[in-house]
Amino acid sequence: MEGELFPSASIPDPFVGRVLDGRYEIAERLGEGGVGFVYCAKDAKLGRQVAIKILKQHAADLPEWRQRFQREAKVLSALDHPNIVTVTDSGIDNGLPYLVMELLQGKTLADLIDEGPLLPAARALDIARQLLRGLAFAHGKGVVHRDLKPANVFLQALPDQADHVTLLDFGMAKFLEESSSRSPVDNLTREGTIFGTPSYMSPEQGRAEPVDASSDVYATGVMLFELLTGRTPFSGDKFQEIARAHLSDPIPSLADARPDLSTAAFLQPVVDRAMAKNPAARFPDAASMLAALEAIDAVSRVVAANGGLTAAPKKRLSRLQRMRVVMAHSWRVVVAMTTLAAAMTSVFTYLGRDGARRGGGVAPAAAQSPKTASSSSRAPARDPWQGAVPAALESIRGRLDHGERMSESSLRPVYLFAHQHPDDARPWLLVGRAYAELDWLTDSVERYLRAYRMDPGCRGDPQMLADLLKAVEHPAAGRAAAKAIGDVYGAEAIPAVEKALERQGRDRDATARLTRLREALVR
Repeated sequence: MEGELFPSASIPDPFVGRVLDGRYEIAERLGEGGVGFVYCAKDAKLGRQVAIKILKQHAADLPEWRQRFQREAKVLSALDHPNIVTVTDSGIDNGLPYLVMELLQGKTLADLIDEGPLLPAARALDIARQLLRGLAFAHGKGVVHRDLKPANVFLQALPDQADHVTLLDFGMAKFLEESSSRSPVDNLTREGTIFGTPSYMSPEQGRAEPVDASSDVYATGVMLFELLTGRTPFSGDKFQEIARAHLSDPIPSLADARPDLSTAAFLQPVVDRAMAKNPAARFPDAASMLAALEAIDAVSRVVAANGGLTAAPKKRLSRLQRMRVVMAHSWRVVVAMTTLAAAMTSVFTYLGRDGARRGGGVAPAAAQSPKTASSSSRAPARDPWQGAVPAALESIRGRLDHGERMSESSLRPVYLFAHQHPDDARPWLLVGRAYAELDWLTDSVERYLRAYRMDPGCRGDPQMLADLLKAVEHPAAGRAAAKAIGDVYGAEAIPAVEKALERQGRDRDATARLTRLREALVR
């Protein structure tokens, strides 16, 4: 293409060795996207390696694409979440816009899928949940990705978990209706322009219609299917073939695509709703899909622990089909999860469990109620910070006590300590507290639960219950936080819940969540 930076592989890359704005020395090209190249560079000011995305010349020459690139910098700089790539700087050098990001070490999800073999279901679901956490944070900020695909999902191996998921390339992102942009001229997502990758595009994207958060949900449903089966739901040699399949073909069966997937019956309704042809029938956003997936995951763990399902409960499992209809018309996650509990009761009974309790709507998919969890056999609570505290943890704890908001990178000493001391719950208490301060509440709940599973007595941590109650009031994290309080504290938490209700202001939804939690705890 005329004006392109690299018309031939034989021509040397003109940016390697160049210094952008007297600060960023480009070392090598890492990859290429539709409108930009990504390089590894050295930040001379800070003495560290970074990734730099530079807009291609043919795109940079177009005012609307320059505007889009500059908006990407603005959008990404506001998306401060552990599952979204961190943007540190941006600028324009000799007419070419560039974006500076953290340099990640690892591989893309596309690489992992291509390498094979099929991922274990537990690993696939963990990747999906992390992806949805980052996406839910973006949706909460009014941002839609619009080009979700495995190539834009990066996996790092970090001390805290086998896979750390990072969403990349919000270059196709746009603000939702809450955006300050109202001008038709400034609307870079106008009807009639197709953005995205065919295998992951929603039906409305294929028709060049406006998109919203439900389009990201559709792409996530496609990726969940691919994570579990190793292939996309629809394929073809031409764009038109794939687009037609997304528009009209039925969603494939997980059980048919992967017969050994014991939890296919539980996961199929989530895939079906995420990939509904009609956007109004899907999960409205990533937070809603995450809540459904986490509820399903609780049942999946029970099935896996019991060696999967046999042919015996087929009639009972047919009740799961009813959930699809209810989920398609339910706009509140709590209602959907309560319905899910009813559908799963027969499964728990068949597996010899106590059966899910149906009342209250709190933690509906849990095999134990809060009252069961608060039995007198639980280890006594204690403050885990009494006595000697390792210097690596005391430093971070002191900074949190002084109100400092900790970034993901500043918590690396805590992750390293956790890796070196796998039986110590205190690092995860600190991470849970730091995440709560940043309003990464779903992630905060998960870290606190990790600490509790390692040391049940650590529930005496002076901050843990307060942060979990903060999460209960949040629409995305509320269900998981309520279940965590029931499991960790049971009736012990009732006085704190009542105080939280007294402090609650005009947020009716938050008040309702706290009220349901209190009712469940007193049973």
